[in-house]
Amino acid sequence: RAGGIDMAFVAQRVATLLNIDAKDIWRQGNTKELVRARSLLCFRAVRELGMGMAAMARRLNVSTVAVSKSVVRGAEIAKKEGLVLN
Repeated sequence: RAGGIDMAFVAQRVATLLNIDAKDIWRQGNTKELVRARSLLCFRAVRELGMGMAAMARRLNVSTVAVSKSVVRGAEIAKKEGLVLN
């Protein structure tokens, strides 16, 4: 939690921006839609909320390397599309 913001809030915000169901972010799969959502979630959680990559990897059941790549991808998506996650 950072300033009252938790993972559920971030997941919901990402889901709203991408017009998907928040629970879908946590399910298995690699559709383009889920990759974008998880990338934005990882970017926000790691870079802006200070969550560790290892903790995020456990939460998503992926490797730390996958989270690291998602953070970079999420930053690019947010910048390119002008998405504000606050």
